[in-house]
Amino acid sequence: MKLGWLLAYSLALFVAQSAVALGALALLLASVTAVARVGVTRIARDGAFVYPLALVIFCCNGAFQGWGSAGLVAARILLLAFASILLMRTTNPVEMTTALRQLLAPLGRFGLPAHDFASALSLALRFIPLMTEELALVRAAQQSRGASFDAGAPLVRLRAAAALMMPVFVGLFRRADRLAGAMDARCFGAVERPTQLVERRFTLADGGALFLGVVGCFGLALLF
Repeated sequence: MKLGWLLAYSLALFVAQSAVALGALALLLASVTAVARVGVTRIARDGAFVYPLALVIFCCNGAFQGWGSAGLVAARILLLAFASILLMRTTNPVEMTTALRQLLAPLGRFGLPAHDFASALSLALRFIPLMTEELALVRAAQQSRGASFDAGAPLVRLRAAAALMMPVFVGLFRRADRLAGAMDARCFGAVERPTQLVERRFTLADGGALFLGVVGCFGLALLF
C-alpha cells in the first residue's frame, strides 16, 4: 500500500503543471508526515543530500527554460525525495523487502530473479537516509579542518557544497562493501525463496486505502 502511494504520488508530481498543484501535493505530504508522527523538520533535515542536486537542476533549467519552469522541476525533485524518505522512516527494511518481493513476484514466472530485484530496490531506498548521515559526517569533518560552507558568494558556496559529493560517495561505497560482506556471511541467496517469521497479506482495507490515496494524489494534481 505504501509503495502504491509513493508511485501514485511520484506520477502525480509530474502530472501537475502548476505551482498551485505542487503546493497542494506538498501540503498532502506534510499532512501524511504529521499523521505518521515523523516531523516535517526531520524529513527536511534527512533530505539535505538532495539540495545540491536540486540547486544544480534549478540553475540549469532556469538558464534554458526560464526560472518559473526551473522552480517547478526543482520542487518535483525535492518532494519526490521527501516522500521516499518518509516511506523509509515509517517502514523497516524487512517489511520493505517483503513488499517488493510480493510486488515483483509475477516476474519470477518468466525466470527473472524477483527476490534479487526486490532486495536491490530495498537497499537502494534504504541508502537514501544514509546519504544524509554521510553528508553530515563529511561536512563536520571538513569544517573541523577549517572549511567554510556559509561564507562568500552563492557560486562560492555552491562550489564548496559540490566538493562534499566525492567523499560522500566514497563513504557510501565503503558502506556498500561492508553490507555485501555481511550479506555473504549470512548466506544471502542460498535459497530461492527465504522464509520469514511474520507473513503479511494485502487485505481489502489496504486496497481501499490504496484507492483513496491514488484518487487523492491525482485529484490534487489535475484539479489545479
